[in-house]
Order: sequence, then structure tokens, then C-alpha cells
Amino acid sequence: MFRKQILIRAAFVLVGALSVGSLAACGSDSSPEEGAPAKVRFGVPTNLGINHTPLGAAIGLGYFEEEGLDVELVITGEEGIQGVATGQIDIGTFTPDRIYQVIEQGGPQSDLVMVYNYLRGPTASIAVLDESPIRELEDFAGATFGASDVASANLLISDAIVGTVGLKYPEDIGHLGVGIGPAALQALVGGEVDALSLWDTEYAAIEAQGIKLRYFSVPEQEALFSTTAFTTTEYKEQNPEIIEAFGRAVARATLFTITNPEAALGVMYETFPELRQAGVSEEEQLEVDLIALNARLKLLELEDGMQWGEYNPDNVEMWMEFGADNGIIPAAIEDWESTFTNEFVDAYNDFDPAVVEKQAQTAGAE
Repeated sequence: MFRKQILIRAAFVLVGALSVGSLAACGSDSSPEEGAPAKVRFGVPTNLGINHTPLGAAIGLGYFEEEGLDVELVITGEEGIQGVATGQIDIGTFTPDRIYQVIEQGGPQSDLVMVYNYLRGPTASIAVLDESPIRELEDFAGATFGASDVASANLLISDAIVGTVGLKYPEDIGHLGVGIGPAALQALVGGEVDALSLWDTEYAAIEAQGIKLRYFSVPEQEALFSTTAFTTTEYKEQNPEIIEAFGRAVARATLFTITNPEAALGVMYETFPELRQAGVSEEEQLEVDLIALNARLKLLELEDGMQWGEYNPDNVEMWMEFGADNGIIPAAIEDWESTFTNEFVDAYNDFDPAVVEKQAQTAGAE
């Protein structure tokens, strides 16, 4: 079993789902002392889970501190985009659909820009029990989708999937917040919902328990990247070195996770003990969590010719078209090139991969 040999050095604050008002309390008016680490308020929309392993590893392995950053992790809930837009969060992560919605609406809080392409493919799909009578998309008429909560961005994708056959929410389908993990599974098995609208790691964890699922998606999803890091144009222009350092730490942690997923999970367990399940041995939990994490790795790996954090402009344009065609955003954003940047990609990749790979390969060695 992996035993972490590295001190946990990056700052960590878990504040729970926050209101925008309480987000303001995370800010600081003090100027950093010369030579001190740069403080970064980093927002993620959901409580940490196995799907956050590379981000958690960047904290637990000390990569952020090595890059000169003092990272405060804030769990924002669905208000994370507004938190970034108003400057209460410096760098956030979210799925593109919600970011595009805010940008398309316009106004003073719409000046957002995606800066690091984290999950390079789609995580969302609709899942039903294998024995479900639902066999075609048209069969979802009258069905209820269970999601982590009713504001989940995954429901946008699920609605778009069934929208390709003319089904619409709320006329033809329903939404119900059922949580994740055992609660979501119970809602599906117990018939409270007809299908789940979750993501890859959650589905993998369910199937690891011997429950077979069937999945529904559409070909248009294949080019859609998922969770992405974003900030405001103002923050990007004023803090390029912070963004570069942040992305480089994430890139290093992503490579570590891909190289040795078990070691990365060991970092997560030790850094965030609240992730450990009561009454389950670490070995038993690791076995299940590895299945979930391995399902995620294919979305973290680099495609040929791409670098860590890089966006494929063609995929950004496809997102615009998919979102506009399927009701995720009212209309395509004409100036879609301004919604992302690859200007920091060279800096993200300015590290020696062999050093990270060796660290991962030897992690936990006695």
C-alpha cells in the first residue's frame, strides 16, 4: 500500500457549498510580502471526490507550493462561475456549458476566459439499468433523470441528448436531485428515477459493485471537452505568471496520476482523510476507487500533437454549435475565439516529464 513520503505543504480550506455573499469572505485585501507565495483562491463546484484526484494530488504532492503558490481551495457549488466573475475566486473549474451561458448573456460578469483544458473529452451521458425497458432515446418520453442536484450541468447535456429526438424538459422529461454514490444508486434501483445523469467516475463506481448499466449519448458529444479552468480577462492580464504556475502544477499532477493512479489515490486519502469511507479498509476502497479513476484517465491523457492545458480550436467551435443547436445556449457566440486562450500552454509544459514519471513510479517505495 502506498505511504506518502512528501509533506503536505499547500494551503487547503474546505468551506462547503457557499453563497456568493460568503464567497466574498474568502478574499483578502492584504498585499503579499516580497518573496512570499502568491495567494490563489481556487474554486471547484463540488466536494472533492475521486474525479478530482489530479487536482488533489497537486496539493498533496506540494506542486503548487513548489510553483510559488499558496492555494486556498474553495468548494463553491453552482455559484462558482459568479464567484470568478465577481473576483471573489481567482481561478475556477467548471464545465464549458455553464461558462458559455454566462458569456452569451453578456453584461459585466460575462468577461470570462478558459485558460486550461483539463478534461479533454466528455464525461456526461445518460445511464439506465441494463434491464431497463428504455432501449432508444425516444423511450425516455415521460422519464425522470436523477442528477447530483437539479442545478447540475450534466442535466444540460442529458436534455440535449434526448433533445436530438424532439424530447424537451419539462414537457417530456423530469429532473430530480438524488445526490451521488449510494444515494443515486438507490434512487435508480428503487425506481425513484428512470435514469441517471451523472459522470464517468460515478458510473464506474456503480459498475464496480456488480451492477450493469447501459449508456446513451450522441456522436456530436465525442469532441466536447469537459471540466476546464477559467478566470476573468482582467485576472489573466494582471497575473499571467500565476496562471502559468497554476497550470504547470496541474499538468505535473496529471502526469503523476496517469503514471501511477494508485499512488495518486494514496496522496488523496492522506491529504483529504474525509474521502476515506467509514467501515471500509483502505485496500477495499482502493480497489473500487481505482476502477473509477481508471475510467477517468482516458480523458486526462494527451492526444497526439497536443500539450497539457491546450485547447483544440475546432473542438471549441464544435461546442458552440452543439450548445446552440441543442438549447444549451440560446445562440452561438460569434466571437468564440475570445472564450479561450492557449497563450500559457508553453509555460504549462515547461517541466521535465521524466522527473515526474520517476517520482510517480517510485512513490511509496520503502
